[in-house]
Amino acid sequence: MVDYELKDIRKDLVEPSNEVPVVIDFWAPWCGPCKTLGPLIEKLAAKAAGKWKLVKINVDDPKNQPIAQQFQIRSIPAVRMLFQGQILGSFEGALPEAQLKQWLKENLPESEDDNNDEEDEISIDDLLAEGKRELALEVAKKIYSDDQKSDTNKIQLALLLLPGDLSTAGQLFSALSEPGKYEIEKECIKTLESLKQLLDGDRTLEKDGSADAIKKKYVDASSKLFSQDFDGAAETFIEVLMADRTLDDDGARKACISLFKLLGEKHPVTLKYRRRFSMALY
Repeated sequence: MVDYELKDIRKDLVEPSNEVPVVIDFWAPWCGPCKTLGPLIEKLAAKAAGKWKLVKINVDDPKNQPIAQQFQIRSIPAVRMLFQGQILGSFEGALPEAQLKQWLKENLPESEDDNNDEEDEISIDDLLAEGKRELALEVAKKIYSDDQKSDTNKIQLALLLLPGDLSTAGQLFSALSEPGKYEIEKECIKTLESLKQLLDGDRTLEKDGSADAIKKKYVDASSKLFSQDFDGAAETFIEVLMADRTLDDDGARKACISLFKLLGEKHPVTLKYRRRFSMALY
């Protein structure tokens, strides 16, 4: 796991900033927006391939307060970009990922590798938006194999391994340093494990009071999910949800949430069925 926290001002901040821009994230454990911004900026730092360096500074730590004062930090989260003794850019608050990428693009110095970096910036989110999960998985594997093993990258890889490789996804989740931040992902894995047990015959719906036809449709939707017919799985789970929410302890709702989570918010199937899912709930 990559540790971005400041340990030595000279080695972690001053010396590196003479070679590459250093993005400094001033944060604190009690700060809610910091918890939103932190994983996003860590994810981008992991994919930066040395173009810039991330340093996180906990302003609650007494030894860090002088440097926070030096950078005139009045509120957090606060981000500064330092390069060769100059501040190239700054912002306060938690930016969404798209705006964060734009801020980096506008403030990072141009280099000969910029064209190649733009190609690399066709990232996992972009690939998922095009429905290219297999390519996204290969990118995630490469990032992880490059020793960029942050919690963000572990979760990213785990979700892309689903639904096929539940075992490895579970191992990645077990290796998280702060699993409490990823309760939704944890429930996603638990739901898929339960559906796999149903398909493998390790559990049944025989004692469930729902109609047999609905049970059959639920099993069919689960089969479609694991065969990666995501469109068919989403449609069938929503049909079950509309017919009987009690089946398998609200299983169709949990399955839809898990499906959207492993596909990502920008995947075409998620965009197609998210509204129908929400309408089915009410």
